[in-house]
Amino acid sequence: TEESRDALSPTHLSGADKQEERKRLGPYVFEKTLGQGTFGKVKLATISLQEAVAIKILEKAKIVDVSDIERVSREIHILKLVRHPNIIQLYEIIETPRYLFLVMEYCPGGELFDFITKHEKYSVA
Repeated sequence: TEESRDALSPTHLSGADKQEERKRLGPYVFEKTLGQGTFGKVKLATISLQEAVAIKILEKAKIVDVSDIERVSREIHILKLVRHPNIIQLYEIIETPRYLFLVMEYCPGGELFDFITKHEKYSVA
């Protein structure tokens, strides 16, 4: 769509043997989808091919109920306030007419919930 083209512009990056078309949001180049949730997707992105970030893409059209708006607002508010080495860091928020992009610290290794269910026990010590 036209609005998504405004926010996510394609860029051509030189690969070893060929050129690949990837989508870009400002300085961020999207690499792959990490997951999908109720309101959108989480994608892996890089900045100048050195630093990896996770970008949560929230579709505003899917956030319609008052409880959903409150939940998203609360998540953003808490992420802005909390600074702790064991909690994912929110770097910036980019807003377009159709989307909210939450640029966050990338933590490889998958979902915490999946880790806990696989190992059955998890010590907080």
